[in-house]
Formats: sequence, structure tokens, C-alpha cells
Amino acid sequence: MVKANITKRIMIAALTVSLALTPSIGVFASGDMDNNGDAESGANTGSSGSSSSSKKTQADVLDLINRNLGVDMDEDGGVSSVGSLSEVPTTSSVAGTRSTISGVYLATAVNGSVVTTGFDTIASGYGLAGDEKPYARLYNLEAQRSPLAYAAIVDAAASVNAVVGPTINIELGKIKGGKYGLLSEEGAAIEIKLGIPKSFTQADKNFAVVCVRPGGKVTVLQDKDTNPDTVTFDTTGGQGAYAIIKY
Repeated sequence: MVKANITKRIMIAALTVSLALTPSIGVFASGDMDNNGDAESGANTGSSGSSSSSKKTQADVLDLINRNLGVDMDEDGGVSSVGSLSEVPTTSSVAGTRSTISGVYLATAVNGSVVTTGFDTIASGYGLAGDEKPYARLYNLEAQRSPLAYAAIVDAAASVNAVVGPTINIELGKIKGGKYGLLSEEGAAIEIKLGIPKSFTQADKNFAVVCVRPGGKVTVLQDKDTNPDTVTFDTTGGQGAYAIIKY
């Protein structure tokens, strides 16, 4: 049995990681939509800014969102498609804990996903100005769409004799004037809690999270809590592919 404390860094040389991230959704971050879920004039609606162009753009984004929902990955198979931008979840909860920052919470492969570090703590830790707000984007990651990232996750899990579970993309960024940008990977720790799907929970196992960053840096992040239904870990800003593993 591998020891419970497995926090370590694993460097994979010359690996370019392909993450299934969807930056175009950032156009429709909270604050970019009016009460009807329509994009404001600052969104990319085409040179004419016409209603038809706006609807086409929104339809494209909705299609992208629904592909990221990964209905086939849901253990109950009960995830319905998102029909309008106003339906995109801007928060999430895990075991009674609600996320401290707003965002796009579409990681249905896990049983809820939340940022638990306080809003003000994140803003201070990353030197955000008064008009900048922390913002999270979480999506499902599918192996066939991100083969290099998934291969790195599998290799990292194998190094600690672990089994790979749900995989998701996490972006920790900021919103300023309706524009989205990533926080630095070199910033202060940000705590995240994920709900472990019932199909992957196991009482006699330990859990951790593998993080794969663009460029190939892989980190195994130790579970900080004792709840068998959740995994809590520290990460930093920026984007990455994350997977719950058990060993």
C-alpha cells in the first residue's frame, strides 16, 4: 500500500499538454449577460452586431457548453442539456459548502465543485485591483479530446499505484470590465473541494488529485479532509487538467 502522504512533484520532460479548455465561453462570463441571458454589446457578435449574428454566436457557445457537460460521464445519466445562457450555473456546492467566488461551474463529472478560499483572500493574494474579481471556470475533461493531458494523469497515478477517477478542467482567473483572464500559477494557495461520485467512493481507499499544467508539469495534491465523499486540496491560479485518484 502506498503511504497516505503522497504530495510530490513529477516533472515530465518535453511534454506539451493538450487541455480541452474552452476560452470562448469567457465572452459570456457573469456580468457579460443581461437579464435575458443575452450577450452585451462587448461580446463577439460579428462586425454588424446584428441580432442574427448574436444568436448564432450564443448558439455556438451553448453547443460548446453542452459538449463540455459530458452527459455520458454522469453516473445517473440525468444531466439535461443547457438551453440558454441564463441556465449556466454560476456557483456550486459540495457537502453543504458553497463556492466563495462566482464562475462557470460545468464540471458534472464530479459531485459538485467549490472554491473554498475566501473572495477577499484570493483578491489580496493575487494583488487584484478594486475593479477585478476572482472568477472560476470548471468543465469536464474527456480523454479522447485531451489525450496528452490524460496520458500524463494516468502516468502520475501509476507512479503511486492509484486508479484514475473523474477528470475535469479548472481555470482560476479574474474578471475585469467583462473580460476574463487567468490568475498566475505562481500566486497564493487556493483551496478547492470536489465531491467524489458515488461510483468512485471506497471506504478503504485514500484519495488525492493529479494536476497537469500546460507545458507538462504534473503535481499530485494530497486530500486535506477526512470526509470519504469529498476531496479537498490546495492549488494556485491559472489553468490545468485535474483528476481525482484513489489508492
